[in-house]
Order: sequence, then structure tokens, then C-alpha cells
Amino acid sequence: MLRNQLLRPALGKIMNRFSLDDLKKSKACSELNLINRGIEKECLRIDSSGRISQKNHPEGLGSALTNPYITTDFSEALLELVTPTFNSAKECLDFLTELHVFVNQNLEEESLWPLSMPCTIESEDAIPIGNYGSSNQGMMKETYRKGLSNRYGSMMQAIAGIHYNFSFSDKFLEILAEESSIDIKEFKNNTYLGIARNFRRYGWLYLLLYGSSPLANNSFAKGRDHDLEQLNSDDIYKPHATSLRMGDLGYISEAQDSLNISYNSIEDYCADLKNALETSYPVYKKIGEFNGDERVQLNDSIIQIENEYYSTIRPKRVCPTGERPLNILSQEGIDYLELRCIDLNPNSIIGISEEQVYFLDLLILYCFLQDSPSIDNDESAEIFKNHKIVVNAGRSIDQTITIDSSEVLIKDEALRILNGMDEIAKFMDEVIVSENKNTWLNTLINQKKTLNNLDSSLSGSLLKNIRDHGMSFQEYGMHVSNRHQNEIKNMSPKHAESLIEASKKSLQDARDIESSQQEDFEDYLKEFLDKIS
Repeated sequence: MLRNQLLRPALGKIMNRFSLDDLKKSKACSELNLINRGIEKECLRIDSSGRISQKNHPEGLGSALTNPYITTDFSEALLELVTPTFNSAKECLDFLTELHVFVNQNLEEESLWPLSMPCTIESEDAIPIGNYGSSNQGMMKETYRKGLSNRYGSMMQAIAGIHYNFSFSDKFLEILAEESSIDIKEFKNNTYLGIARNFRRYGWLYLLLYGSSPLANNSFAKGRDHDLEQLNSDDIYKPHATSLRMGDLGYISEAQDSLNISYNSIEDYCADLKNALETSYPVYKKIGEFNGDERVQLNDSIIQIENEYYSTIRPKRVCPTGERPLNILSQEGIDYLELRCIDLNPNSIIGISEEQVYFLDLLILYCFLQDSPSIDNDESAEIFKNHKIVVNAGRSIDQTITIDSSEVLIKDEALRILNGMDEIAKFMDEVIVSENKNTWLNTLINQKKTLNNLDSSLSGSLLKNIRDHGMSFQEYGMHVSNRHQNEIKNMSPKHAESLIEASKKSLQDARDIESSQQEDFEDYLKEFLDKIS
């Protein structure tokens, strides 16, 4: 048991705790070679001058409403590339690469912005909200985004990142559930929530090593209060920041700060989420649901729909179109975890490296194998404070965080966690994979090297590159974007025909949805919002 967990009060029954020795003896062991991985990657389309694209979603990419692989996030210019689920990290990244090649083939005098913080954007009016057509389904998606714009501003929504979806194989969990004599649904819920609680405790480590948004263009914070410094005449930054995207300048919501949604049980999580969905928030009520005849948000609740809840990690289950994710999660249970703390890596043409994927897996396995007691209000406040410290000043050599009310150096705590991953990495290399490549252990070794020189981390090296070359953030982004595009131009997608077919089919599917008998949008929306059980 970890030092900092011995001091925590056991607020709830700790379940599903397995040691590495337990796994080695279990019949489930070999199933760890079948981890399910999926990636959703956001990135802005920019024109040849480096400004956010004003063009519609390219027709060659299909319909943003119905294409399963290529859609848009908040903005019409903010692409979202979605991979299927793979057991192989390499195959998952290979598919993501193919999507990038296909996208680039369908862009006209445009390229992809390679960084999480957006390019120079002179005003919020320059950020076009995503358009999904005239169907009720499409109109609801657009109205939701109008609500986001009115609540938080469009600039914040122009930030890009990666969501990493992780799950164990069903057989892995079924075997462990049987060995524990626990119902499989209950076992899965307990397992994934246990991981999520620990990821809240330790997820700052990923931001320390792989955060890559320590600065932004001046235009991003125009008209907003902030405490950032001027890096040069064009850019603002914090000298030791790791991920401003995950801090007060990025995905923030004053309304959500006090929610403190519990991960202690599936019942608590769903009850707290339901409360956020049903509780009116005065500031949003003042905005109103309509501006004249135009609907400007879905409702005035703390969150309009489930997706508006911001967190570094969320328990998820695939939800059929038209159903409420909250209901499906409550009734059928958790099926996977969505990690939302991943900045775009400018050193990779796809925004994420294979090493990053393996490190995320290692961190998740570490979270799985550690005790995961319930999180009380005091610890939750401690976690929130530590997160803010790491994103704003994590690379400072003397910076501390609070662990069980005691101040510890970030580097010391980070090394303790990395050392705790040693045996897991060896186990995965020697027992599970058995390819004599030491992929997992090498990933860990590299992160210990980074920890010894945090200026070599993604955030540190990004700042160093910009300073050494006398570039602005905008100039650096354009340089990297052009380099990525030139590299991608020399690639040919192996599955081009299937991607073309998916795009064509999505256009027809969208037309079919629009031409089908549609009820009044307000009736459709009311029926959807009233579905919460």
C-alpha cells in the first residue's frame, strides 16, 4: 500500500484491488495483451496565412453529423478524427495517421494547426460554430454549441486536444469478477471508478511530462483577466507551465467548479451528474434560452447535456443515438474510460506518439493496482489544488504539491510514482508481450530521464524551441504545420477506398435523416431533455 494512502480514511469499501502477484496467478493474465484503445483527436483547420478557416467542412470528408471517423467538435473549423477500437497501440496510431493523410488530401489551400492552443484569432466572431444540417439531431448539436459559446466564449472552445479511450477486455474482467465472486456489472463499475479516482490523484504526472501548452498567442486572452507574463510582443506564457489548456486559461467553468461530482460509486456519479443536468444556474438563466426567435442554448442548467461536464477522466459507455448517456451508464454500467488531459504533441504529425500511449497505459495500470479509497471533500480540494499547481508551475525545480496535508516536491513525488511502475513495466514486457523489445520499460526509463531535466519535457522543449529560434507562437505553429503537411503529402492511405466510401455514405445518411419525417424541433428537444430517469 502506498504511503499517502495509509493516512487516508477509508470512506467506503475498497473493492476489486489486485496486486501484480494476484494477476500473475490469475487466468486473466494473458488478457492484458488485449487492452482496447481508441483515440479522438481535435485539430483546427487553418488557411495559408495561418488564420482559422472560414470555409465549410470539406465535402470530401463527408457529413460531420454521420461520418464515424471524421466530424467536427465545437467549430466548423475544429476537426475531430475518431479511430475505431484497437488492441494494438501501433494499429490505432496507424489508423489515425491514415485519417490525417485522407484529411490532407481533401483540404484546399489549408493545413492542420499542430498545437492545442489555437492560432491567432482576432475575435470570437472569427470562430464559426459547427453546422450539422437541418435535421433535429443536427440542430440540437449546433444549438448545444451555441450554448457553449454563450456560456464560456468561443475562444475557449477553439482549444484542441486528444481523448484517449481505454478499457480492459471483457474476458479479463469476467475472469477477475468470477475469481472475486462479484457480479460482472458491479465489478466493472468498481474497477473503472477505482482507476478514475486514482487517475484524479496521479493524473498530474502525465501533465508534468507530456503537457505541451505552456504559452498562447495574445489574442487568446484578449479582454480576459489573467496572470500570465509576456514571452514576447505576440505571446503570453508562464515560465514553468505544463498545460495551460488544462488550467484557468483553458477548459474552465466557474459553474462546474463547485459540482465536485463523486467517483466513489456509480450511484453517486450518476446522481451528481443528474443534479448538474437539472439544476438551473443563475448566470445561464440570465442568458435565456432564446434571443428573439433563435434558440441560444438547450437549457439553463449547470450543464446542458452530459458532454459539457469537464474532467480529466470520465466513465463512459457507447450511447445509442437519441438516448441519454446518463441513463445508459446507470442502467448498463461503465464500459470504458475516457482520458481528456492530452495536449497535442507538435513533435508528432498525428499529435500523439506511441510512447505516450504506452505511458498512459502504464499510468492506468498503476491506478488499477493501487488501493483506491473513496475521495472525501478535503482530498478533492487537495487534488484540485495540485492539478492547478502542476499545470501552472509544474516544471519549477522547487515547486511542491500537497499529499495528505504534507508538502512534497513535485519531482520527488513523481519519481516515487514512476518507481512504482517499474514492476508493472517489466511484467508487461516479460510476461504479457514477450517480444524482447522492452517497450514498456523503455517508456518508463525515458520519463525518468525527462523528470531529471524537465526542460526536456514537451512543454519545456516547446518554449526552448520558440526562444532559440526567435519565433512567435504563431510562426512556430505555421512552421510545424507546414512540416507536417509536407511529410503527410508523401504518404498514401492503405484504406483510402473505405474512407471515401464512409464519407459518401455519411452524406447519404445525413440526407436520409433530413428527408425523413421530422417532428417540431422544440418537441424533439423537450422529449430528449425529459428522458433523464
